[in-house]
Amino acid sequence: MRWDRAERPGLAGRASLMAAGLISVFAPGSEGARAQVPDAGSPGTLQLCAEDENSYPWLLRDRSGLNMLMVRLLGQHLGLRFEVALLPWRRCLLSLQEGGVDGAFKASFQPERLKVGRYPMRGGQVDAERAMLEESYHLYRLKGSAVSWDGQQLSQLDGAVGAQAGFSIVAWLRQQQLPIEASAKAPDAILGMLQRRRLGAAALQTSQGDYALSRNPQFAAQIERQGPPLVSKPYYLMLSHAFVRQHPALAERIWDGVAAVRESAEYRQALQQALASGTPTP
Repeated sequence: MRWDRAERPGLAGRASLMAAGLISVFAPGSEGARAQVPDAGSPGTLQLCAEDENSYPWLLRDRSGLNMLMVRLLGQHLGLRFEVALLPWRRCLLSLQEGGVDGAFKASFQPERLKVGRYPMRGGQVDAERAMLEESYHLYRLKGSAVSWDGQQLSQLDGAVGAQAGFSIVAWLRQQQLPIEASAKAPDAILGMLQRRRLGAAALQTSQGDYALSRNPQFAAQIERQGPPLVSKPYYLMLSHAFVRQHPALAERIWDGVAAVRESAEYRQALQQALASGTPTP
């Protein structure tokens, strides 16, 4: 692996996103991209949603980040227009399931999410070659704490493990039979509970946890990332069941386009720059 609608949703639901000021529009263009011509009958505009929390370097609340770059390049590559709403993650997935949006990113694979929407598949299995990215989760603890993860076992945990509501790590923590606190959606809120000793540790996406520490000196002074990743997994652009039923060939072209953009020179250069400099990509 290489890394570095049967019916369109009602206008009222989409108009509410526009009214909330959550939509960002990416129009197709020709800047360094060889745009394809959309098939007759293909929708000119696709509605997508993503989480409304900072996840450096992938997506920030100011709409910078590599995910937004990928969506822009994907639109150029396919000759499509994308509109992106930033929503709480649970609401984003619910909107996908109900057909309020055509797609959602970035989502790890969970079997139970197959009722929510569709992943790129090959041979009956989710196709990691057409993922947007690979991301990990790490354990975060108070400095001086004895709690630790050695890659196999979590030891000396004193209290619950904090995790973001609706995130896949919650199911993993349950499989480990660990006490969980998953009422908060923002990493800052979870780290704040850890700082106040209301948690024994936190399990956060590495990009989000590290970004929160880098932006908050008080967190950085008291909290550290510990050990190897808890888990590492691919993350995907999911498409709604309705969209795939109505446009099956276009859905495959979109997922193929994700892989092509991920391996493109422009995207790989932006990825290396973001990781090296700590500067978000607009």
